[in-house]
Amino acid sequence: MGLPICARIAQRGFSVTATDLRGELQRAVTTVGARWSDSLAEVGSGVDVVITVLPGPTEVAALVDPLVAVLAPGATWIDLSSATPETARQIGRAARFRRLRTLDAPLGGDPAAASSGRLLVFAGGAAEDLEAQRDLLGTFADRILHVGGPGSGYLVKLLVNLLWFGQAVAGSEALALAARAGLDPDTVRRAVQESAAANRFMETDARALLRGDYLTAFELTRCVDELDSVLALANRLDVPLALAERVTELYEEALVRYGDVAGELLAARLVAERAGVDFSNRSDPGPN
Repeated sequence: MGLPICARIAQRGFSVTATDLRGELQRAVTTVGARWSDSLAEVGSGVDVVITVLPGPTEVAALVDPLVAVLAPGATWIDLSSATPETARQIGRAARFRRLRTLDAPLGGDPAAASSGRLLVFAGGAAEDLEAQRDLLGTFADRILHVGGPGSGYLVKLLVNLLWFGQAVAGSEALALAARAGLDPDTVRRAVQESAAANRFMETDARALLRGDYLTAFELTRCVDELDSVLALANRLDVPLALAERVTELYEEALVRYGDVAGELLAARLVAERAGVDFSNRSDPGPN
């Protein structure tokens, strides 16, 4: 996600310096119009805004102290990673001492949406800080939602993913049952989309499932981590989440079954296989 976002920002006239642990990205970064640096201190020193796009909360947490140490007072740190409210609290504690502005702004969408500027941003933080950066965020996002104070963006993204993971499992169960009953799963999918049960998963991602595409842009381990984060928060707040617990169990079972690989729909695949259905043997379901 980072490279197409970097490209969108640089190509719209902003001065961008980028870095990554993967030095082999240097050529790609300079090709899209940004400067490359191997030094975090150089990237962070003297800038008005720093944007981070990292795999998850562990990587963000490891960056907090070294990044905050090099940012100038008054600078803004926008984190686009999928993390947790605790991550926001850690950032906030460190940022206060340097008088930094912070936004947690995880994303909805994929690299293709990033390249075309069609990402969705769930922004947590002060409203005035978001408004100050709306034009910058608008270089790669066409929907920017302010969902609350610090940590709110992270939490909303976790809840969105919880619901999507649940829809994937439930949708796979329904389509597998339809197949075992002799119905065409894609015909059933289309019918669902005309009903009160219509949802984004059935509209788009179920078509990937039916052609054996398990959405390999995101690791299964990360899916489990996000679900575990939701359950941990629910436990702290004493909120029972029976369905979320079962969805988490299925993703954990998929991790055991398929290993530490990428594939957001592997739990849905596991559900279908246990029902005796292999969607990957079907032909492409065709146009929506």
